[in-house]
Amino acid sequence: MRYLFPILFLSLVLSDAAAAQQGNSDEALLTIPRGEKGAREVPPEFGHGIEAYKQRDYASAMGYWQSLAESDFGPAMHNLGVLYEYGRGVQADFARAVELYGRAAEHDIAESLNNLARMYARGHGVEKDVELAADYLEAAADLDFPAAQFNLGVAYLKGQGVEIDESEAARLFEAAAEAGYGPAQYNLAGLYHRGRGVKRDMAQALHWFGLAAETGDPLAHYGTGMILASGDSVKPDLKRAAHHIGLAANAGVVAAQNQLAIMYAKGSGVPKNPETALMWFHVAAALGNDRAATNRDAFAKLQSVEVRNRAKERARNFRPTTDGLISKRE
Repeated sequence: MRYLFPILFLSLVLSDAAAAQQGNSDEALLTIPRGEKGAREVPPEFGHGIEAYKQRDYASAMGYWQSLAESDFGPAMHNLGVLYEYGRGVQADFARAVELYGRAAEHDIAESLNNLARMYARGHGVEKDVELAADYLEAAADLDFPAAQFNLGVAYLKGQGVEIDESEAARLFEAAAEAGYGPAQYNLAGLYHRGRGVKRDMAQALHWFGLAAETGDPLAHYGTGMILASGDSVKPDLKRAAHHIGLAANAGVVAAQNQLAIMYAKGSGVPKNPETALMWFHVAAALGNDRAATNRDAFAKLQSVEVRNRAKERARNFRPTTDGLISKRE
């Protein structure tokens, strides 16, 4: 039947997201002082600033950290940099943020080095310099900071400020992945799946996708499910595959929605259900998936008017959800 495209189609896009520390100001904030030379005792004002920040009292947070920065306390300098970068309680000022991150970096604070790399890579507050950005990432990675290891791995994968070196990218992703960093786990799985920088190994790909899925990454759930469905060098498990693909589909991963529709159409890992299959084809097609649109049109011709109408109504009412994404491995 024409709507049944191969269920074992898996197309992965490696993550080059700016890592948690680069995603928003809350995650960029340094809440536990690290890297301070001389293991200086943490002044209570630092914690007071964190509490004020959590209450969105940015003026008070700035006051606490400003006094500490004046006494050369690196973590406070870093957090002031965050306030200026993201415009929390002050007018956003990239140049001032770069200055503060630079002063904090002199205290071997990996987060500050990582943030400096981002600023130079984007040309925020400074002239864009991807090579210098890579140097800062190297310094932060040498301090075993997982986000920097991940970001440097992406740089080696794409040749951003360094020569392309997929083996080095894999090494860096593995270091960050071993530390539990989800984006690195996902990318390492992708490299094993493709055989880039490492020998192709589907068991390793499944392992790392599984760990990344536990952090709540919907694409990792999709990767886990597709490998389990394929049985490519691993024991196939359609029931578990449908579970992971279902989580990804409900979270809005369009390719997973199309695959889940096929599974319901075939009864692969789930009870056969034409209405649910057609619903998922509608959802994925509405989001621009050409395969799903072709599947929808062909599959709908085989269904009754009642099934077609109910499937359309369910598709219109669909809203993505992240429920169930974060869970321990089965």
